Order: sequence, then C-alpha cells, then structure tokens
Amino acid sequence: MENPYKRKKDPEASKQLILDTAAEIGATADWHQVTFQAIADKTGLSKGGIIHHFRNKEELLEELVRQSLVELTEWTVEEKRTSGNNIAPIAFLKFVIKKSSDIRYRRTMKVILQAALINEHYKKMWDEWFTAHISGGPVADLNVNSLIIMLVADGLWYADNLGLYGISAEKKEQIVNKLLNLN
Repeated sequence: MENPYKRKKDPEASKQLILDTAAEIGATADWHQVTFQAIADKTGLSKGGIIHHFRNKEELLEELVRQSLVELTEWTVEEKRTSGNNIAPIAFLKFVIKKSSDIRYRRTMKVILQAALINEHYKKMWDEWFTAHISGGPVADLNVNSLIIMLVADGLWYADNLGLYGISAEKKEQIVNKLLNLN
C-alpha cells in the first residue's frame, strides 16, 4: 500500500521552481544573495533537494542563463513574426520597449545582465546569442543607422533593468518613431 503522507515528486516542476525562485531573488537583490538556503526558505524545498538538481550555484546560474536565452529567443521570434518587421535592430528595439513592463521579462533580463557582469563566460553567451538572433553577424559590421538603433535599444534595456530614468511608454514610442526614419 502506498504511503498517503509521502509527497508526490515532480522533478521537472521542482527544478523549474528552483530556477524561477533564483531568478526572482536575483532580480530583486544581488546575485550573491541567491543562496540555496534562500531558495529553500522561499520554496519549501530542502537544500538537499536543491542540490539534487544543481550541484552548485554556478550550475544553477548556467541553467538559468541558458533557459533565459531560450525564452528570449522565443520572445524575439514572436516579435519579428507579429510585427512583420524583418529589420532585426528595429524589431529588437520594439521588443525591448514592449516587454519593459513585463515582470517575467525584466527578471530574466536582470539575471542575464548580472551574470554577464560577474563572469566573462556569460558575457560571451549573451554576445553569441545577440550575434545569432539580433545583429546577424558582428555588430561592428552593421550599418551606422542599424548600430544607432541597437545602441538605443541597449540603453533602454539597461535603463529599464536597472530602474533608471522612468522613461514613459509615450516617450519610448516617440523614440521608435524617430529611429524608424533612419532605415
């Protein structure tokens, strides 16, 4: 007979809960404050259960960044599809503006930003993703107008993820309209 008090295990759900909780903590605090104990306290999982999925914090961060880039790819592909805009820098700029109020997106991007700042490996992962999905090759090879659009998108991305300037949606739309005249 099955023990009625035994908790049913769903390893994929537990793993995703750990990743989501790490991203939540990392987005509201410093990545260094993301500890297995903090995750355990917030999820109700044991530290041993967390270690079962991720041997160490570096493995957790690697999976979080990898998963975030997959999610970002899905979002940007959808943006290109729905906007009908094949000019990657413009699609990226519109995507950044559209997603800036999305809590999940902001949390994802903040973790990627922190990871890239603390470890060259994650900076390289971001650069490779960006080259493959946005710039279509080395950023230095973009024409000047596309490069201007990319740098504006980056500036808005950083400002949103760091909570700087409080740029309104209307101002962002004005920026896009100005930049559309460049291409």
